[in-house]
Amino acid sequence: MTPVAGALTDILRRAHALLLDFDGPICDMFAGSPAPVIADELRALVAAHGGELPAGADVAGPLQLLRLVADTCTPSTVQTVARALLDAELAAADTAQPTPGIDDVLRTAQDSGRHVAIVSNNSDAAVRRYLDRHGLSRYVDHVSARTDDLDARLMKPNDHLIRRALAAIMVPAEASALVGDSTSDVQAGTTAGVAVIGHANKPGKRERLIAAGATAIIDAMDDLADALRAVPLVYP
Repeated sequence: MTPVAGALTDILRRAHALLLDFDGPICDMFAGSPAPVIADELRALVAAHGGELPAGADVAGPLQLLRLVADTCTPSTVQTVARALLDAELAAADTAQPTPGIDDVLRTAQDSGRHVAIVSNNSDAAVRRYLDRHGLSRYVDHVSARTDDLDARLMKPNDHLIRRALAAIMVPAEASALVGDSTSDVQAGTTAGVAVIGHANKPGKRERLIAAGATAIIDAMDDLADALRAVPLVYP
């Protein structure tokens, strides 16, 4: 067993809080509304409002595009793009597909006495809409996600949303673990001082997440649910 694979037990033994990214670990957010299509619509919106993105900028996802707009465009253009993205995310929340095994993970985490928080660059309203529609809100103690007043530059890989979640649930970073499926999740978690469990749900992700510094890797959420059942918390 590799050091990364063998680390999951050690992480969960001391993880009194489980932080989960939304798009990936919880659901396929854009299953019915392809992210590249939304990103193209946002690009057109930027151009229509006189904005200009850097030449050669190759950004396929709408969240990455919003961050780029925040870095390069006027506040009014940023606000217009953010509002359009919010509308797209709310629509996407109605067609998002649950990640297999996530219900089991959330129930098991709660049953084991762990706090659960969602930490997401997606909009707070869309995350809550999805959780409510799927009856998952009762398993989640806190949602730390993008709000209208959040500077987009504070989205992951910045650790702001993670630190905000930890403050809300009052669990220290060293007693927490983040489950994420992107290198930005790994970077944010590492900066915040939490252990990162990489969710390698697609080919090539395992290698990228390990290279980024993930402490442990799972291939499916069912693996995490099984581990949560098998690993009791160690109390100080």
